[in-house]
Amino acid sequence: MLEVENLTKYYGDLCAVNDLSFRVEEGELVTLLGPSGCGKSTTLHSIAGLVEPTEGHIRLREKDVTDLPPEKRNIGMAFQSTALFPHMTVRENIAYGLQMHGNTSDDIETRVDESLDLVDMPDHGDHKPGELSGGQQQRVSLARALAYEPDILLLDEPLTGLDRVLREEMRGWLNRIQREVGVTTLYVTHDQEDALSMSDRVIVLDDGHDQQIGSPERIYESPANPFVAEFIGKSTQFDGTVTHEDGRAVVYNDSKAITLPDSAIEGDKSVSLYVRPEDIKVHSEPTDSENEFSGTVRSIANLGNRAEITVEFEDGLTALAHTTRFPDITVGDKVFLRFPADRVIVL
Repeated sequence: MLEVENLTKYYGDLCAVNDLSFRVEEGELVTLLGPSGCGKSTTLHSIAGLVEPTEGHIRLREKDVTDLPPEKRNIGMAFQSTALFPHMTVRENIAYGLQMHGNTSDDIETRVDESLDLVDMPDHGDHKPGELSGGQQQRVSLARALAYEPDILLLDEPLTGLDRVLREEMRGWLNRIQREVGVTTLYVTHDQEDALSMSDRVIVLDDGHDQQIGSPERIYESPANPFVAEFIGKSTQFDGTVTHEDGRAVVYNDSKAITLPDSAIEGDKSVSLYVRPEDIKVHSEPTDSENEFSGTVRSIANLGNRAEITVEFEDGLTALAHTTRFPDITVGDKVFLRFPADRVIVL
């Protein structure tokens, strides 16, 4: 549906995007995820026709649109800044894009009504943007982008700036609308929760390169490299060299012998190990199990649905573990952390 091939963009001597290639299939929601300056917005703006690529091709429904101006690409776009016209009503804002696409007045009226119903705002057509909440303004922006039935919807950090509760509400709402309409969508964000909760596939970018492309589950459970492991979610990192004992692969990290999930891992190989906090169990007494280590509780953050506990080992390394909410643990307690070998990520 959308094909980006060998996209490269230089700003002077700065390479913002370097030889990036990917596809978005019909009806998919794909997210470009990465830190600030990684090239995700430049990629999105190149697809929209707002930025001219230095090299590469952009194809939409198998048509090369690389050199077409934005108005010649059937693309809908919503930004972090809603870019609504403050002097126009909601109806007029939605109608504006339809007018630019040459729709008749009767068709425009029908499509505006349908768009307002789609975003659950049928009674807000005569309001001005300044009379709406931030979430309502984003819904109008999305309605305007969808009104003329674009081939693809491009979303550039649309939820940034909303408070946590509204952001979560809008995330679910946006996901529902995208599935209901079935519009192919490319979403740009630096927020991991947006990417993991909404996407069919995620493209992790760093320094203009794709680091990994895959489903949210694969990105989280099987990161391709240390950057992805450290950028996506939280984890505890151990470094060491693989050895083999009794048919098992083991890494020694200071005094800790960490058993790995696959004995076929090459020996004498330096590796980094990552363990997610939800995979680490906290006990008050030892159980003599593999991958069990003692430490001292240094901090406890009660997050409502769970607690996040930081534990310091004797060698100074700290580990992060999740427990049930408001655990019967206090700072300074000695505890035992345990995690199964098959939950260790080896890179």
